Amino acid sequence: MVRVIGSPRLIPAAGSPPKTIAEYIGRVVSGTEQVSIAMMKSPPGWAEPGQTPEFDEYSVVLQGTLVISTRSGSVQVMSGQTAIVSAGEWVRYSSPEGAEYLAICVPAFSPELVHRDGSESSQVTDSDSIDITYEEYGKDGLTLIEELWNHLKIHHVCNARYFRDQLQARPFSERCDDIKNSNTDREILVHLAKNQGYGPYIGFCISSAAPGSYGEIESIFVMPEYRSLGIGTAFMERALLWIKQRNVTEYRVRVCEGNEQSFRFYERFGFYLRRHLLLKKTE
Repeated sequence: MVRVIGSPRLIPAAGSPPKTIAEYIGRVVSGTEQVSIAMMKSPPGWAEPGQTPEFDEYSVVLQGTLVISTRSGSVQVMSGQTAIVSAGEWVRYSSPEGAEYLAICVPAFSPELVHRDGSESSQVTDSDSIDITYEEYGKDGLTLIEELWNHLKIHHVCNARYFRDQLQARPFSERCDDIKNSNTDREILVHLAKNQGYGPYIGFCISSAAPGSYGEIESIFVMPEYRSLGIGTAFMERALLWIKQRNVTEYRVRVCEGNEQSFRFYERFGFYLRRHLLLKKTE
């Protein structure tokens, strides 16, 4: 029997700046557990956390240079070359100059098998064991969230069923303009979180409000490795208190199609689905 997979499925990628993973064969797109085949496109400067996966990984570099670091050192894999990393070995991938490569994992890749440094399988998940600091900004704080927003964009693109192309093509500048233009007479609050008060930001929450009008959680995101530590809850509590102080008439949250799993999170704060807005998909 021949089975044709119509198109690859974008899946979330670790590391920064964000890279693109298109899975052609694997657990997500085809339900295949024995092997996964994915096209990786990583920008210049991309690097991901170290990992100790339970699968063998074969990397075929098509363009650029892929740097593979292990406990014994680092090697550069050039265009046209292939590298093999055995299961159980600590490894870290990066592309200082950018790279496009094919990754084959045996058995198939899954988040549960990759065991990234700092992932839930290896990190301390007790929020008392880390020191999260929070910062507040007005609309000028929007300029600080671009890298995090790009991670959130990939999340939405990976989960979208109908408007993936539009989401993929949307630049950060357009999203910022939308927030500013829809809140010309309203206040904007940007919350940002850091671990230990230094390094890159690990999460953000954007809120807007005006007296006698509505208050809205415009956008919220926490890096995957820092979830389940209460950061999202802290964002919501701070944002809702700020909105309440503006004497708004109602509270709103808008959720992208494909992200319905977030409903449970928002229900904890009293938000429930009220209406659906359907849009006609255009070419």
